[in-house]
Amino acid sequence: MGLGWRPGLNPAQKKNRKRFGQNSDKVKSIIKGGLMSSKIDLTLSEDNTTVQMTLPGQGDEPTVEVPLSLDEVTSLITVLGRLRQTMMADHEIPPIEGATFTPVTRTRWALQPEARTDGSLLAFQHPAYGPVGLVLAPQDADRLGKALQLHEQMRRDQKASRGKLN
Repeated sequence: MGLGWRPGLNPAQKKNRKRFGQNSDKVKSIIKGGLMSSKIDLTLSEDNTTVQMTLPGQGDEPTVEVPLSLDEVTSLITVLGRLRQTMMADHEIPPIEGATFTPVTRTRWALQPEARTDGSLLAFQHPAYGPVGLVLAPQDADRLGKALQLHEQMRRDQKASRGKLN
């Protein structure tokens, strides 16, 4: 996958655009199937409003360029997530210990009862993935509540001890 010039971009646009490709600050996407390998190039527009997805042709096939809006990127993430969920159906859920994840510090969230499990549904807006929901079974909701109370007490204890002299 080249990271060079693309038709329609002047040198200033080429220099200032955000690219997601093969380097450490870029995302590399590869689709493999049989003997075929295709690299997907994603370029964020200068004004951060669209993504240009480029799919290089295989052999005599032409390169395909697909402009994506924010809503279309969100839909694509949702579809890919559902596909991954289906692919993971026969796999064990990996442990969270040691996993790399993207924490959210700026979001909107809601908590509501979940009828099928008698548990709770925690839903939030993830800036990278869009709306995400987690169903907590009653025992997990209880564990979460106790852990949050413990964290709150630890925060209060630390705050109280900051002003004390030894």
